[in-house]
Amino acid sequence: MNIRLFGYLTCIVALGTLLSCQPQAATTEEGTTTASSSVGNIVFIRLDSLTNQYASLSEKTKALEARAIEADKGQNERVTAFQRDVQNYQRRANSGQMSPKDMGNEQERLAGREQALMQEAERLRQELQMEQMKLSAEFEENLMKVLEEIQGEFNYDYILSYGNGTGVLMVSDKNDITPEVAKRLNTIPMDGQMDSEVPTEADAAAPATEE
Repeated sequence: MNIRLFGYLTCIVALGTLLSCQPQAATTEEGTTTASSSVGNIVFIRLDSLTNQYASLSEKTKALEARAIEADKGQNERVTAFQRDVQNYQRRANSGQMSPKDMGNEQERLAGREQALMQEAERLRQELQMEQMKLSAEFEENLMKVLEEIQGEFNYDYILSYGNGTGVLMVSDKNDITPEVAKRLNTIPMDGQMDSEVPTEADAAAPATEE
């Protein structure tokens, strides 16, 4: 009944092209037209590194992991106590200390406890998983906010995500904007609330609808 979170917080962020542009045509000295060798200003971020450098995310991730460990510890203690009761029942039943009716009642009681333990383990697992998903979603929202700001400020054509499984095979370190992104991310605290969940002024001013 292990309910601990598996691994470190994995934030899979889809970072497609923020602003595309077509290769510009260039005329050679011979007068023929070819595609420009440059496809625009391309930079990249190291996503795995960002999740570690974002202090607010790291703090909340550690707190969530601590909750998972504590929940797992409590669940293991309850399971151990249940197993002791099962062994005690088996010892009493085998020694003839219990009537058939008492055995039936005890079996029913133990089955109910076992079911309750399984339900509690599943509830805790889902609760922790939901918290993990909320952290990931908030991180993605804050990251996209920063990337949009940087893209508009520096007029980058592409901001790529570089790392294992991203499909980007080689990069030049001079195009790495991870430090700048991390610096700006750290000005945005993780408050557990998405922008889409915050009521706008228009929403606040709207009259309540009568049913």
